[in-house]
Amino acid sequence: MDLLYAVVIGLIQGVAEWLPISSKTQIMLVSTHLNIPPSTGYTLGLFMEAASVAAALIYFRHVYRQVLRGFLGDAVGRMWLKYIVVTTLTTAAFGVPLYYISKNTLIGAAAGWLMAALGVVVILNGVVLQRARNRAGLKDFTNMSLRDMFLVGVAQALSVVPGVSRSGTTTTTLLLLGYKPEEALKASFILVPVAGLGAAALTYLDLGRAVLTQEALVALAVGTLMSIATIEILMKFAKKSQVVLVNIVVGILALLGGLLAI
Repeated sequence: MDLLYAVVIGLIQGVAEWLPISSKTQIMLVSTHLNIPPSTGYTLGLFMEAASVAAALIYFRHVYRQVLRGFLGDAVGRMWLKYIVVTTLTTAAFGVPLYYISKNTLIGAAAGWLMAALGVVVILNGVVLQRARNRAGLKDFTNMSLRDMFLVGVAQALSVVPGVSRSGTTTTTLLLLGYKPEEALKASFILVPVAGLGAAALTYLDLGRAVLTQEALVALAVGTLMSIATIEILMKFAKKSQVVLVNIVVGILALLGGLLAI
């Protein structure tokens, strides 16, 4: 991995992680153009979750402080703590087997098709999000049930599969369950540190120091800075009810990008 490739995948991770676009698929596509095996691109995509972890911890630091206060009895903090624990255990139960299945059955030439298919899915997500918003969108996070937490955990586990977006699946699930758009985005993004650390740790355990290079550190730094900027923009969009528009525009771009790559 050269320096230019490191910067590119950092930028991709910093934007795609927070949108209904699979950052792994985008990184796989770039890897294919640079004659890097798709399986390697897939693994790097998972490792780059570490950048998203750093960004989430910085941007939502006030929430994580509240989580820590949950150990001392703070009601809202305890709710966040419960949410993180339940979703994480559910994601681990479903996600680890899916990781090995995805890695062992990955077909390199499918990257372009995966991106095009993802574009169609994201456009459909925009329609689903609009219907979810019109139908409900009134629930507050503090009233979340164990069933809802479990469903979010399952949705998050699906993101280890190439072509599936973690933020897309979790945000859509939360909106379909009737949560406010800004609450859905926040609850989705809050899970990034645990899920992202799990993905990064899984690749490190699998490949060891082979993923810890100078270029990888550059990619992580770029990804962190880009992620913070992207989160800020999306949170503002959520408050102005622009999430649907973002889904549709990004879906069209992903579809066109995939078709051009095939």
